[in-house]
Amino acid sequence: FIMLSLRFKRLLVVIKQTAYEEYSQLKLRGQAPKALRWKRLESRYESHKTCVTNLLSILRHHNVDFACINRVELDRQHLS
Repeated sequence: FIMLSLRFKRLLVVIKQTAYEEYSQLKLRGQAPKALRWKRLESRYESHKTCVTNLLSILRHHNVDFACINRVELDRQHLS
């Protein structure tokens, strides 16, 4: 693995909310669709979490300065 010299001060990691998380919130309010494939959604959610965790570990290992934000909270202020 070769680290190239990248020209950035800080990396912004934007983390999406998965369908499993969205539907889980709806389920708590009794508004989730009945015919959901919960096991499949949960499996994809777990894969996503693992991927994000691995990415953050790699960034920390390489001493990359970064911040994380959820996609729904992303605003222009985070891009400056």
